Amino acid sequence: MTSPRSLVAHVLLRKLYAIVAFSIVGFIMARLLHRFDRMRIVIASGLLAGSYSALIEIAQKFHGSTESWRWNLFDVASGVLGGLIGAIVYVVCRDH
Repeated sequence: MTSPRSLVAHVLLRKLYAIVAFSIVGFIMARLLHRFDRMRIVIASGLLAGSYSALIEIAQKFHGSTESWRWNLFDVASGVLGGLIGAIVYVVCRDH
């Protein structure tokens, strides 16, 4: 519904949505990890968001997803990237 197939770049749009969504997850994770130093916050948030993304991909496979493993890896990488972005935003905002 959020990216109808009639749009030329509907797959790209869905992947961008995922990065934005996982940025929010990364930001929340970073807030939960606020006692750590900046680098640990960013790395841990990226890995946690990526792990969450991987769990979603596994659940989708059990519910009939036909995406290739390459797309699954890309989606997990998008989760990591989003988590890193969200954590970086948190750290920058916290330090100012």
